[in-house]
Amino acid sequence: MAESGNDTPGEKRNKQLAIDMWQEVIVEYKPEAVLKYISPDYVQHNPAVPPGRDFLYEAVKELAAEKAKAPEAVPHTTKRLIHAFADGDLVTLVWDLDVPEPDMPGQTYIGYSFDMFRFEDGMIVEHWDDVRKGQPH
Repeated sequence: MAESGNDTPGEKRNKQLAIDMWQEVIVEYKPEAVLKYISPDYVQHNPAVPPGRDFLYEAVKELAAEKAKAPEAVPHTTKRLIHAFADGDLVTLVWDLDVPEPDMPGQTYIGYSFDMFRFEDGMIVEHWDDVRKGQPH
């Protein structure tokens, strides 16, 4: 992952918090991490995901239970971080990922996506990404 040498201390902190949150919540399915990184007033801008921290907490608990039953199962996401940008209270993580090839079942191609987070007092208060309703991701 490329690093920018011009980040303020707050931007560096927020970038690391976003990366740590992703690892603990999205990759490792740690429900307690939702409470650690996500504000109670969390706003989710993804139209395919219900709003609020409580939904995210319950979803991560369910994913953790599923993983415990089938640890060999395919991960929820194949996103690989290629860059993290910070601008004030905003952090954007840019990923590449395996996307199903629509015309060739069983095959994938490399696609790109992003997740953007807004921070207040060291916690994530808003999230945006490039997912649309009905789009597999």
